[in-house]
Amino acid sequence: MKNTLVSILSTLLLMSIFSSSDTFAQYQASMQWSLPKGAKARLGKGRISKVVYSPDGTRLAVASGIGIWLYDAQTGEELDWLTGHTDRVLSVAFSPDGSMLASASTNGTLLLWELTLTPVNQK
Repeated sequence: MKNTLVSILSTLLLMSIFSSSDTFAQYQASMQWSLPKGAKARLGKGRISKVVYSPDGTRLAVASGIGIWLYDAQTGEELDWLTGHTDRVLSVAFSPDGSMLASASTNGTLLLWELTLTPVNQK
């Protein structure tokens, strides 16, 4: 009985969050980045290992089990999804000027990413 009540309340909460068509459309679009052929949606964005702010505070980089997500720190809008590691990303760090991002995975791979310097709010 308790599990059923929790499931019902969780469903109602999710329905209220995504009741706005704009919110749901944005969610749906972000969940379809780089999906395998034939897949309709992504369930989750991977296990989060680390979250860091860019030096100027405008972006967030999130290391996860499926890559690195970049977000606008003010709006929460997804800006990019960086893939290239063959294992879970453990750590990320911005360069002092914010133009590069370093990432490391569980298999010892280190990748450097060149980022655009265009301010997020001027896209």
